[in-house]
Amino acid sequence: MRIRVSSTSLSLAVLLCCAGPTIAGPAYFLVAERPGAKWHQDSFVLPLHDEQHIVHARDLIARGLDAAGESIVFARIAPGSDGINRNLFASDQPLWSWHVTHVHGFGDLGIELIDGWPTFIENDVPGWMSNTAGEIGFWSYTVVSELGGYPAIIPPPAAAVPLPPALPAALATLGAVLAMRLRVKSS
Repeated sequence: MRIRVSSTSLSLAVLLCCAGPTIAGPAYFLVAERPGAKWHQDSFVLPLHDEQHIVHARDLIARGLDAAGESIVFARIAPGSDGINRNLFASDQPLWSWHVTHVHGFGDLGIELIDGWPTFIENDVPGWMSNTAGEIGFWSYTVVSELGGYPAIIPPPAAAVPLPPALPAALATLGAVLAMRLRVKSS
């Protein structure tokens, strides 16, 4: 028995067999203190590439820490800003001088050596790197929200106060009144 295979079919078969999983790019999440444990008031941005990690992070957000479990993020960091990792809770949303390079996964318990918080690392990045080999696993921090459109769309600062819509018109009116007064005084 003879099987005929066209070159197009063969090319397609080779392409499908050899192609690895496609990665659309990272999903970005905000990691901050657990609800009810707000001592440091800081946060960091967690890029996730692994589909299982993304699903678990979304589950933490949707169902909460108790129901989803494994709320601690275990990751490796490196010194230097990547232009993505920042403290979104600060009014000026500064970039951290360290960033996440690899996510190991999520868990319930971690060793004390890698417990900390973002500002603590920021205050002594070389010391953290030396003491922990760049590993993090903050006990009181977890994924709190997904950052849709990030980093192209950076969420507004937590303490931002919106300006009233009438402010531009009020400033224009004030300018006109001041201009009239100057004209009256100079005549």
